[in-house]
Amino acid sequence: MATITRPAALFGGLLTTLALSMAASAAASESPSGYGSADFGMSSEAVLERLEQDQVVNVSVQETEDNDVIIDGELQAEGQPVTDLRYVFPEGQDKLALVVAFHPHVEDYDSVKAELEARYGKPWEEEMAEWWFEQLKEGMPEEPSSLTVWGGDGNEDRERGRFVRLWSFEDYLSVEYLDTQMFR
Repeated sequence: MATITRPAALFGGLLTTLALSMAASAAASESPSGYGSADFGMSSEAVLERLEQDQVVNVSVQETEDNDVIIDGELQAEGQPVTDLRYVFPEGQDKLALVVAFHPHVEDYDSVKAELEARYGKPWEEEMAEWWFEQLKEGMPEEPSSLTVWGGDGNEDRERGRFVRLWSFEDYLSVEYLDTQMFR
């Protein structure tokens, strides 16, 4: 294992890699805007109205001790395995900030990644995704196997805080559609 003696140089290199990666992927991709017909910033009531058209069933709503509103449901698209969905409206703001799609089959990793690449373009360079992976994995309830990230780019300020993160675990995948600016 290499010893890092110049962390500032490494961090600067990661920022350069991130900037180049984002510039390369921006030309052929769209910025994450939400999930299905639910856009970031929508109220929980507006999202609930859209779930039926998105083929989301078995919907439940709960509020956490932190005043987060959480909507859980199941996506039942024809010919696809049931995908559990969680829509998160943080800290009493009633603005959609996060959608997590739980894919039940880890062996679907390649097809899920291909779908995300078709929509969002080339993912971040491996070095930057690895750096983020190391920062986030400690707080995970289960040790993830890998992380692939899209987004964080775009021409408008609101697009710069939006990401799609594909996590792989031992027996499932999760895809997070995240607008970090909604967590302020």
